[in-house]
Amino acid sequence: MPAPPPPCPDDDASAPNFPELGPLPATDRPAPALHVRLLWLSHAMPGSLFAALDVLRTASGIAQLQRPGRECGLSWQVIGESGRALPMPVPGLVRSRRRSRAAKRGRKQGETRSLLVIPGVMARNAPHLGELFEQQRAVLKLVERHAQAGGWIAASFNGIAYAAELGLLDGARIGAPWLYQSWMARRYRLCDFTDDEPMGVHGRVFHSVAPALQTEFMLRVLGHLHDPDLAQASARVLLLQAERQLLTPALTAQRWLTPTADSPVFRARRWLRDHIGAPYRLAEAAGAAAVSERTLLRHFRQVTGMTPLAYLHALRIERAKTLLEVSLHGTQAIAEACGYSDAATFRRLFQRATGMSMSDYRARYALRARRRYWRVEDGLREGTAA
Repeated sequence: MPAPPPPCPDDDASAPNFPELGPLPATDRPAPALHVRLLWLSHAMPGSLFAALDVLRTASGIAQLQRPGRECGLSWQVIGESGRALPMPVPGLVRSRRRSRAAKRGRKQGETRSLLVIPGVMARNAPHLGELFEQQRAVLKLVERHAQAGGWIAASFNGIAYAAELGLLDGARIGAPWLYQSWMARRYRLCDFTDDEPMGVHGRVFHSVAPALQTEFMLRVLGHLHDPDLAQASARVLLLQAERQLLTPALTAQRWLTPTADSPVFRARRWLRDHIGAPYRLAEAAGAAAVSERTLLRHFRQVTGMTPLAYLHALRIERAKTLLEVSLHGTQAIAEACGYSDAATFRRLFQRATGMSMSDYRARYALRARRRYWRVEDGLREGTAA
């Protein structure tokens, strides 16, 4: 699978088409934050936006998988012709990802890149496309404001005409959809639409000639503006990998691709749950996880944000809550069930964790009727509840 290209310079107003794809250069620079706005038009070809959203969500998921707990700096929203987020969710485009704290900081400092995705539109013919511009002057103003603010644009199919209408493609030699090519050549005489490349970039406008290329197109844009490595990893998931399709069955048959073993943290958490009422010993938990105590502490904090002992305390508090809600046992018996022989110590721990005493918690959240109101069904008297 070819890799997406390396980032292009922000200030290169005469940037050529996407360069030949090849191995990505190693870089230690952090990826700039990127906020993407997907423009939902009344005549939009929704597949373009669905494909763009697939790329963004896949990339975000891979980033979280590779760097758990770290912000990936990638956010998006679906906007209408007014430039505001859609008040009613569009089916399939229901979720926007809010800007991360890093992206918000970058926006204040001018470090966050902004991308406007313009889809192709369902125009009956080329003249109808011109009529849409007359009806959508507000959309053109929106695109113009975005460009004047230094934002990037990714336009596909006949959506490139929105950029051409504003003069953003003047002097460019680009490809255009064959169906609209002659009309665009007559209307935008400062542009050359004879290039045979299916996608490219001119200034801050990325362009693609066919809706079917939208997934690969967005992957290349992501590699330019945000993170080439993340774009490459996403491409391996979203685009056909012919060689890997042929290689993987053999790897599976030869047991190279086997189910992964439980992690030390998972093993330790399971052991703590199974021994919730036993005295806590870090050495025993580490032994169950098959790692050293120091390694378990480090990994446990990285995954859960707490120590094994704090995790055990949380488990014991939850067990106590359950018993207080559905049983009639006293606080001494519940403390012992949670691994504490000293009920007073456990009551203080419970108070600190929940903000209320055990008796107050039971009075507020009990799910069992008081004994004076009990009435056992006849069928149950003969069973286990007798």
